[in-house]
Amino acid sequence: MGDIATISIAGIKRIALAGVIGLAGMAVGHADVALTAIVPFTKVDSQYQQLLAMYDRFHKANPDITIQFDFLEHDAYHQKMQTLAISGNLPNIMALWPGKRTGYITDKGYAKDLSAFIKRDDLAKTQEAIFLAPQGKQGEVYELAPPFVNYSNVVYANKALMAQLGLTFPKTLAEFEAQAPKITAAGYRPVVYGDQSSWVMQSCLLSMLTARIGGLEWFQKARVGDGAGFGDPPFIKAIATVQEMVKTGLIDPSEPSTTREAALAAFVSGKSIYFIGGIWEVANLEPSLPEAMKPQIGMYTFPDIAGQLTSGASSSGALNTGYGISATSTDEQAEAAWKWVKFNIDFANADILVERGSLPIYKGNSIESLIKTPLGLASYHFSTGIDTVLPVIDDWMDAEGVDQIVNAGLQEVILGSTTPEELAKKYETWVAANDSNRKH
Repeated sequence: MGDIATISIAGIKRIALAGVIGLAGMAVGHADVALTAIVPFTKVDSQYQQLLAMYDRFHKANPDITIQFDFLEHDAYHQKMQTLAISGNLPNIMALWPGKRTGYITDKGYAKDLSAFIKRDDLAKTQEAIFLAPQGKQGEVYELAPPFVNYSNVVYANKALMAQLGLTFPKTLAEFEAQAPKITAAGYRPVVYGDQSSWVMQSCLLSMLTARIGGLEWFQKARVGDGAGFGDPPFIKAIATVQEMVKTGLIDPSEPSTTREAALAAFVSGKSIYFIGGIWEVANLEPSLPEAMKPQIGMYTFPDIAGQLTSGASSSGALNTGYGISATSTDEQAEAAWKWVKFNIDFANADILVERGSLPIYKGNSIESLIKTPLGLASYHFSTGIDTVLPVIDDWMDAEGVDQIVNAGLQEVILGSTTPEELAKKYETWVAANDSNRKH
């Protein structure tokens, strides 16, 4: 995921609103069906160019369908979508998350169930089962996306700088922490994250720590309150590990005020040895890095954590954010919107995705011949080396609690104004009283 991504409302509300742009103006021809759409990114994000290319090809193949897109910054997207849902004015096409992140739409019946379309057009022939998996309680499928896992915990490393400092990629968290003083003494920042968008630390670090430390079985029991909860030792230890990383220098106290753009710029300019983010950052690194630097970027899973219950060949991740169709669309609009949804997941259009850093997986078709860049190959090797996909907290739990308590609380932990025990207890109290996972 959001970005592609995935992925959460930021605790610090930044309403950067891009103007409504009608992409239909790029193509010539009369539009017999006019659709509206809203997406959670702006013209400065990498997804914008991907959308331009996809829509240009789509409109040439379907000149009778025109889509008017509204581009919103990630946080503004979720705020506006909630307002539009309540007022009954949702667009025909909207970006949806396969998990809980857009539950305020999918759980309320605002999105059309795509199952009948999927069965009618026999998408099982070209799509792996995991990418057609039910998303609703009754087996509904609300969104489809290009078929790949949106890994949220990737350690990007500048191998040239590592060699210069005599470092190798750490096998354990203890080794990782031991590198921090040496890196700092050499004038570099050890790791950057960009947590001003407060979802970053939760999605790109805590989720992985929680599932590695507590194990998958514990997480699922804690989610539904089956003899476990988020006040338990595994969640406390995961948060305490973040606190430990602050004390050892792997997380700088300035992270809550560091933007993702600033973090990315620090890594690209060689001011930071490591950068922790989602696999979607490949699309941002590709146009930003100097050509000579691209082969020097490694992509790794997080080092082993003492006592972890889940394989180190694991990363937190979620199915990709995709497109859904509003339930209020007419039959004609829904059919036209479905064409757009299918177009985005068609192997025939995989080249557009691969060119921008995504590596989709199709049944019966390989994209390996399309991968032309060192970063693309690094991303492919990372994905194929994962043996366990760990849950992302904000993909499984209700957004309100994650945003207001966990995301904001992690920033307080980093700044030293709250403790792991206090944050865990506060979140479990909220989940027990409010989260839909606990309501039966």
